[in-house]
Amino acid sequence: MGKYRFVVSEDCIGCKACIEIAGGNFALNEAGKAYVKKQPEDSEEEGLCREALDVCPVGAISANEGALQAEVKPILAKSNIKETLDAYPELKPLLVKLSARFKRLQNPVAYNTLARFATFEDASRITGVSICEILHTINKHLGVEKKLLKSMPDCIETIRSKEECKGVDVYWQEKADRYIYNEETMTDLVQRVSRLGPHESIVVISVEEPIELLKVAAGLGYDFNIERGKEFRVSIYNPHEAVEESWKDRKSDFELLDMRDSKSPPFDIIMEKAQKVGDGSGFAVIQAFEPVPLINMLSQMGFESLTEKKGSGEVVVYFYKKPQEEREAASTAGKPDVVIQSATPVAFPVVMRLLDRGKIEKTMNIKELKIWVETERHLGWIVSGKADISFSSLLTSARLKDRDVKIPAIFVWDNFVLLTRYEAKRLEDVRGREIHIPLFEQAPPAKITKYLIEASGLEADDFEFVFGEPFGRPEKIFADFVAGRADTVLLREPEASYALKVMKDLGRDVWEIPFNEIWNEVNEGFGSFPNACLVLKGEFVRKNPEIVRNFLGELKGAIEWINENKKEAARLSFEAMGQPVDRVELFCNRVNFRYVEGEELIAKVKSYFGILSEHGIIDGSMDERFFDMFRLWKE
Repeated sequence: MGKYRFVVSEDCIGCKACIEIAGGNFALNEAGKAYVKKQPEDSEEEGLCREALDVCPVGAISANEGALQAEVKPILAKSNIKETLDAYPELKPLLVKLSARFKRLQNPVAYNTLARFATFEDASRITGVSICEILHTINKHLGVEKKLLKSMPDCIETIRSKEECKGVDVYWQEKADRYIYNEETMTDLVQRVSRLGPHESIVVISVEEPIELLKVAAGLGYDFNIERGKEFRVSIYNPHEAVEESWKDRKSDFELLDMRDSKSPPFDIIMEKAQKVGDGSGFAVIQAFEPVPLINMLSQMGFESLTEKKGSGEVVVYFYKKPQEEREAASTAGKPDVVIQSATPVAFPVVMRLLDRGKIEKTMNIKELKIWVETERHLGWIVSGKADISFSSLLTSARLKDRDVKIPAIFVWDNFVLLTRYEAKRLEDVRGREIHIPLFEQAPPAKITKYLIEASGLEADDFEFVFGEPFGRPEKIFADFVAGRADTVLLREPEASYALKVMKDLGRDVWEIPFNEIWNEVNEGFGSFPNACLVLKGEFVRKNPEIVRNFLGELKGAIEWINENKKEAARLSFEAMGQPVDRVELFCNRVNFRYVEGEELIAKVKSYFGILSEHGIIDGSMDERFFDMFRLWKE
């Protein structure tokens, strides 16, 4: 029997790479996604499964290194649901397939209350699914169905006290409100019961016995009274005295975000969660190691944190959002609140290094940090003035010439490449092929591609361009390329590096045509062409000149550090980028990070936009007022 349990997450794109490698262990379900049909039973199968894990293009396969297969015990009728699912979270979707009622477990409130006190025998009563079907389904997935069969009939032994919950006579003051218990209101009522304050009560009316509520009430040590007639009348009372409670005492109730197998950038998911969580509440993050930059970031946003190392490859960080008055009191006087955003994941290593250093937080309160998946949406934050600091595409700046912004530096160069699954060394080699391109037809990637085609003496009409609906997303184009659904794609970094690494791991040939090389063939001696820049809100610059100078110094230092420490930069940012460290390391080695400011910046921008304007890639000419955006302070 193999040592590790393998799991496929919902991030699977159905590329079949795992099935090609370990077809005896992986298969596709009706939805076209892979699943583990059989856990590895020996070292050979385990080796194949681990190889499948390594080549999965979206990191959807994981191995539980904390639990040896030999130690997995069968799940029994008396097993606690929450304890079981905490240990084997991949069982949740299997249970949902058995009964839609198990979807309640996807609600954090129900999971941390009802599941905390219920057994699988209780689940059988509530859902109507036989206990044998439940047990055989989940134990088969864990690879211990034989152990379950050997335990018959003990496996269906219950720990019920044959307990028809009799309750006690009402000795408390009941409120006048009455709540109706049914399928739709169950989750809300479980939450209400779990949050009853000292000496508070609630009365519930139900056609069926409200097993869930009674389980929660009994588990919390509450008293309750049941009147049985044509319907059930249940009165529940919290007899406990008020106790001053630290948020750490209730951290187990926090919603868990397991970021170890996330396809989307975890940092963005976590920041979105941090924005939505209410005062006095919290959430928990599971990662492979302590995410120091994230902790520093959320500390600036008024969160307290607690880190617990559970075992190899598992660190849980609990985040608690302090009430507004506490956050305001803790805010350092004189430090401005700042909103930072990035339109592209190419800036992740830079952002992570800035946060890891912890220097910029000494001069500003980072109110929010947003890294967009929908690249186009960041422009609204610049135009509206919501963002103080933005990492953006330089071509976006053409739309900002009438706005109160400054662009003091470019930091990413030469960012696009054509990738093919067939031999292609020049643009003419992809003629007649469908080229999958990011964004939409009038966006810069498509316009520059057409310009390079025509500047190379070819006809753009001889090439077919494919865009997504409503936009071509780089992450979708990357997934289609490695899965074989597209054979010619235009990709930016970091997705280009991800695709190259995955194809290499799969043993597939891939050809690369860098746009920088074509650009310099048609614009001889131009050198690197600019891609990403820093955009500052004009008001922020005028009010905080010293803070701006400090930030620019830290940005320049971060880029220099990344260029000198590519392996360390990859390890610092791979969790946030949601990709294996070897893919991010390839990206760090390929991306052209270079900090350029001042007159060198203006000269390059004038040359670049002159070419773009001449060939109609941007509308109109750029005057001196436009180029003033690139001068931080006028002399």
